[in-house]
Amino acid sequence: MHKSMYGFIWAYSKREQLIALTLTLVSFPFLYFSLDLPKTIINRAIKDPTEAGVDAASVPTEIVHIQIFGYDFTELIGIEVERLTYLLLLCGLFLALVCINGVFKMRINTFVGIMSERLLRRLRYILVERTLRFPLPQFQKTSSGEVVTMVTAEVEPLGGFFGDAIVLVAFQGGTFLTIIYFLFAQDPMMGLAATALVPVQGYIIPKLQRKVNLLGKERVRHVRGLSNRIGEVINGVTDVRAHANTGFILSDLSRQLGRIFWVRLEIYQRKFFMKFVNNFINQMTPFLFFAIGGYLVLYGELSIGALVAALAAYKDLAAPWKELLNWYQRLADSKIKYEQLIGQFQPPNMLPAELQENPPQEIPHLDGDIVANSLSWADEDGVRVLDSASFTLSKGQSVAVVAASGTAKDVFSRLLSRVLLPTGGSLSFAGKDADRLHESVIGARVGLVNGDATFFNGTILDNVLLGLSRLPPRDELDSEKADEERLSEIEEALASGNSPFSPSADWIDYRSAGFDSRDAVLDRITDLLDSVELREDFYALGLRLTVDPDRMEDLAAKIAMARPRINETLTARAMDDLVQTYDFDRFNTYASVGGNIIFGKATQPEWEYANWMTNPTMLAMMKKHELLKEFYDIGLRIAGLMVDLFKDVPPGHPFFDQYSFVNEELLPELKMIVRKADQENGAGDVTEEERRLITSLPFSLTVQRHRLGVIDETMQRRLVALRKDLRDCHPEVFEPGGGVESYDAARINQGLSILDNILFGRVVHGRADAWEKVGALVHEVVRDLDFEDDIIRTALNFQVGIGGGRLSTTQRQKLNLMRSLLKNPDVLILNDGLSGVDTAQRDRIMRRLRELLPQATTIWIGSSTPDGVAFDRYLELKNGRVFEASDAEQITEHTAAEKDADEREEGSADEALTAEARSLHELPLFSNLDANKLKFLAFTSERLTYNPGEVLMQQGDEGEAAYVILDGAAEVVIVSGGKEQVLFELGANKLVGELALLCDSERTATVRARKKTTALRLNREVFSEMARQDPHFAFEMTRDLGRRLILTTSELNRARNEIVSLSTSD
Repeated sequence: MHKSMYGFIWAYSKREQLIALTLTLVSFPFLYFSLDLPKTIINRAIKDPTEAGVDAASVPTEIVHIQIFGYDFTELIGIEVERLTYLLLLCGLFLALVCINGVFKMRINTFVGIMSERLLRRLRYILVERTLRFPLPQFQKTSSGEVVTMVTAEVEPLGGFFGDAIVLVAFQGGTFLTIIYFLFAQDPMMGLAATALVPVQGYIIPKLQRKVNLLGKERVRHVRGLSNRIGEVINGVTDVRAHANTGFILSDLSRQLGRIFWVRLEIYQRKFFMKFVNNFINQMTPFLFFAIGGYLVLYGELSIGALVAALAAYKDLAAPWKELLNWYQRLADSKIKYEQLIGQFQPPNMLPAELQENPPQEIPHLDGDIVANSLSWADEDGVRVLDSASFTLSKGQSVAVVAASGTAKDVFSRLLSRVLLPTGGSLSFAGKDADRLHESVIGARVGLVNGDATFFNGTILDNVLLGLSRLPPRDELDSEKADEERLSEIEEALASGNSPFSPSADWIDYRSAGFDSRDAVLDRITDLLDSVELREDFYALGLRLTVDPDRMEDLAAKIAMARPRINETLTARAMDDLVQTYDFDRFNTYASVGGNIIFGKATQPEWEYANWMTNPTMLAMMKKHELLKEFYDIGLRIAGLMVDLFKDVPPGHPFFDQYSFVNEELLPELKMIVRKADQENGAGDVTEEERRLITSLPFSLTVQRHRLGVIDETMQRRLVALRKDLRDCHPEVFEPGGGVESYDAARINQGLSILDNILFGRVVHGRADAWEKVGALVHEVVRDLDFEDDIIRTALNFQVGIGGGRLSTTQRQKLNLMRSLLKNPDVLILNDGLSGVDTAQRDRIMRRLRELLPQATTIWIGSSTPDGVAFDRYLELKNGRVFEASDAEQITEHTAAEKDADEREEGSADEALTAEARSLHELPLFSNLDANKLKFLAFTSERLTYNPGEVLMQQGDEGEAAYVILDGAAEVVIVSGGKEQVLFELGANKLVGELALLCDSERTATVRARKKTTALRLNREVFSEMARQDPHFAFEMTRDLGRRLILTTSELNRARNEIVSLSTSD
């Protein structure tokens, strides 16, 4: 990025700037002529008929020479005209000049606007492109919200200035100078009168405006303080009223309101004084014109036409001068904003741009050894998560890497996948330096499967193909293949320095993954579903999706074949009460109220539920059946309930899609409407539009699903009557193209899901076993008719929601693994990639990986190894080092290498804190905390040393602190009946005593030093506050407590079994 804003502007718009400057320069002669022409009109074309010695009747017909802009065209062309014709000619010329100047201004401004937008688009593209090259630790300091704000809102003012940076100065400055030149050309005294006060105005007004701006910022600061204070008062209103503190609070608020008042008063005084000064200076010039110009006219040194023209020209002088002053103020702000953006988007250790741009035509394989030489990574605080690790992973090996630290696992996996660049040492794949490999090579040949998989809003297929969508579709840039609209998009994207490729085109890199067509990819996806055990999930998702019989004729035909067989089997097995079919004469309590009314699916916008209250046909039918008032009352009850139920659910949460039939964006509006309606006589304040919104809410309600009790059996009968009446009175609505597609047992209904189409009804999910029995029957028929794979492929079109929120954690992790398997990578890295999958499934999937990728190097990174899975190599990550182990059992017994105490002693005081933070990081409870929080926890802790026999905590005492043993050993002792029993021993990097902090209970055991021991004493307040504020810490703590509970239960069961066994043997 260019460090200078003007460097950026000139580099990417030099040609456009020169064109705009040329247009600007060409426009100035026409501007000058338009200023000069009124003088000619007054002095030459207009003659006072009342003047002495003038025949009034002959003035219009008087023959005169054609003189324009000081040239006598009569001498050139030999034509004379009447005075009236001459006047009309000059007036027409003046109008033409006005039009020409207007066209120049319009074209220049339009051209500059386009140029400005292109620069803004380019800048935003550059910022996003650089964001994608940020080192991952940068996102711990810069949140996604900050980046979004900078890319969208903060650069917007810059876009407005980019076009004006050069051209505005030239255009407005040139206009200003042209007018000044014209005034001097009429008379030097007139020019001096026009410019005398310009420097004064240019100095005083910005000074006054700057002070007003500072006062405005001070006002905002006071308003924020007031809002914070009001918030405190509202949150503590109970205590305020309980202590009769209202008077004091109001006096404090009065003082803050007074501060705002005095600031605003000063703003008003200064602002209107500034306007007074500005207006006075502006009016001083006409005063000088009248005085000096009148004097010159009286003495015959200036014509009356020149004076009038000068006054008209001066009127146009204020606008460019004002624009120049405004430009000067915007210049300073824009420079500051640009420099701030540059600072934010130039972090150190960014991925080089050449490793993302221009991917190679041939993607080389990385099917060799992975070699690490002194591989290291440290965060910006110097905490070494990986320290001089050297190892070689042979081609095709399966390797298990075990680490207790979550950060160590993440860093190790990201280094091996080149997502994170090392701070020391080197890493190579098949002899190729990882730091120099293009991103497309890494993306194609290395698969990284994390537990927190990223899913984008779109279909399952879009997200699964994410690992293959990396080959720019260059064929679409062929002008012969692209249509005119697409060519315009490409041309504009290139002009703005953006990517010309369409995301709608086919980006799949078939060749590098070993495919020859899209159908081959889809077949591979279907096969992989069995490998990752997602087949049943996809089948269930597919049943929920709708089918378009025109586009999916084969599937529609098979559904039509399945429907009668299902009905026959349901009747034969006495299961027909488990399905509520669509019956025109009955209300289906498992379908929406709106679907029941029209007994079909809307195909036109006016027949969507949300538009019914503006649909004249439906509105008339609702009035006819006297349902409007009742639906309004029901809608109010629903709105109030939805507001209460979802008030604490954050925006965008998947719960809205899963459980609410009210759009989350409507909740604030519904809350306001309910509040107005609840007030005494408040119904009259509800607007007609709000009333329509409330009345339309019940249409989306499903009686059995939502169970709100607002649609009783009587109402259901009335709605069926409305359905029949609507069909009788308006049959045209239900004809093809009429707006509603009716449910019809004789054909496939586009508005129904595949399952509902097969059943032509809804499962009675109120029955505990209905889903299982009906689902098994449907599955049986589907398999018999051989269209299970068709349904599964339909599931690829399932919308996953924002962040994959409509999928479970297990489904996301399996799909993430499938995304990497689809690439056929040379290296597959799983970093707790199946942590959300149950142990048995995880172990089965892991055993299949060797069959799926027999030649690939597979690296499992986790806190333990999968049971029943044999690996070729076992490594352990501990204290930043990598240790070799012969098998999984040895990993658990492996002790850490000797600590390099000398190195820490030679370091700074910060390194001691870093060492303590690292010790905390080794504990599972703190493993996912970032380095800053770990250091804060260590900083607020007390480092204590205990001699053998000294007590860290005493049984029966109140729990005030937890302890982390850094060095030495301690024993846990309980005293019962006067006898002491040692339960177990604690070694280094063990946490003890935290349960008493959380439960506010007494110590259940004594912990004392067995030998000289160093421990960190964790402060109770800090520990509890972290549990309250950090959801990840609270979750890890809950998991840790759960593991302990499971372990305790297991021990109790084992003890119980031993007791039972002993009693039986006796």
